[in-house]
Formats: sequence, C-alpha cells, structure tokens
Amino acid sequence: MNMGVRGRADQRGFTLAELLVTIAILGLIMIGVLTLLMTGNQSYLTGSNQAEAQASARAALERVTLDLREAGYGPTTDQNCVPPTPVAGCFNAVIAASATGFTLQSDWNGNGAINAGVIVPVNYTFGGVATPVNRGEQVTYTVVGGNLQRQEPGVDAAPLVLVTSVQQALTGGAPQPFFTYLDINGVVIANPAATPEQIRTIWVQMRVGVQNQPPAIWMAGAVQVTMSDRIRLRNRI
Repeated sequence: MNMGVRGRADQRGFTLAELLVTIAILGLIMIGVLTLLMTGNQSYLTGSNQAEAQASARAALERVTLDLREAGYGPTTDQNCVPPTPVAGCFNAVIAASATGFTLQSDWNGNGAINAGVIVPVNYTFGGVATPVNRGEQVTYTVVGGNLQRQEPGVDAAPLVLVTSVQQALTGGAPQPFFTYLDINGVVIANPAATPEQIRTIWVQMRVGVQNQPPAIWMAGAVQVTMSDRIRLRNRI
C-alpha cells in the first residue's frame, strides 16, 4: 500500500506557480542570450565597417597620390614651369582648383600641349616588364553627392566612384574643405583657380563612412574615419 501511495504521489504535475516561475527564469535567460548576441553583432558590424571604410579611404588616397605625383609631367617642361618666366610650352599641372575638385594635367605624348580626350599608351613597369597603359592627358577629381569621383577623359566614359559616404572633415567642430592648395612655401593659396601656377601641394581632407551596405544593416555599427594627407607635386619645383 505504501508503494502504491508513493507511486501515485510521483505522478503529480507542476503547479501554476511553479510553471510561471520556470517561464520567468527561462525568459530572463533568453533575454540575456539575445542581449549578448546583439552586442556581439553590433561589435562585429562596427569593426568590419571601420575596416572597410579605412581600406576604401586608403585606396582612394593612394589613387589620388599616384595621379598627383605624375601631374605636370612633360618631356620638355618637367620641373621647369617656374613663374613668372616658365619655359616655352609649359602648362599648369593643376587647373580648375576648388574646395570640391580639381583637374590634373600631364603631357604624355610630349607635343608641348595638353590634348584633352586624347589617349596615349604610356609604358609602366610591372614585375620588371614594361606594359603600355592607356592614359589621358587630364584627370579630374570631384566630390559629388557624397562620392569621390575620378574621370580620365578619353579613357573613362563616365566618372568612376572611388569611395562613397564622403563628408567634410571636422577641425574643432568646423567643417574643412575637401581640397586645400598650398604654394612652394606651404602657405594656403587664397584663390587657386586664378593662380594655378602657384600650386605645389594639395591637402586632402575628408570623412568616409560605411561602404556598400544598406542603412538597415550598417546603422547599428555606423562609423566614420578621417583621411588626410598633403601630397606634393613631383614635376614642379
């Protein structure tokens, strides 16, 4: 009889109070797990977005640097365009200079003039092998609609986007121009469009945000990185 009583007692279920306590405990555990997952996901998004923004900004700056290093090249005028008495056939390495863009010029075909839209095969050495690369004698950089764009007339049918989500850099909370132009002494040129022959250095400053992701994905890990560099023209003394 005692065994039967104990058997019937073992078959009893949970009370309502016990179920509610169990559900509450499980709920707290699930909330903790969910919070941990969300925090980890946000940290991952922040890290990956920052790495992507930095890589994109670095690649864009390297492209700008390469073009600026080549700007002003000309077989008969290289290094000799010094105002006020430059050599014959001299041309400005930078024209149309503004806070949001500029155009670079190089005399690749060596005819003493800049031929916009003309394609010239220029030999570059890759791995010890000279390879002809089609180049135009002008390259234009502009910041339009939050994008840094590059176009080489004759080579590019339309501007190519180098980096997106571009904004002005901040110094002490004040927005700075994307491009600032300095003379041979490192002094800012007040009107670079009117005196392009004075330009010797271009100061690039911009903030770059998350690349190639819709807001629904990246907002949790939104980041901005600042890229800044002063790039000296090599083909002008």
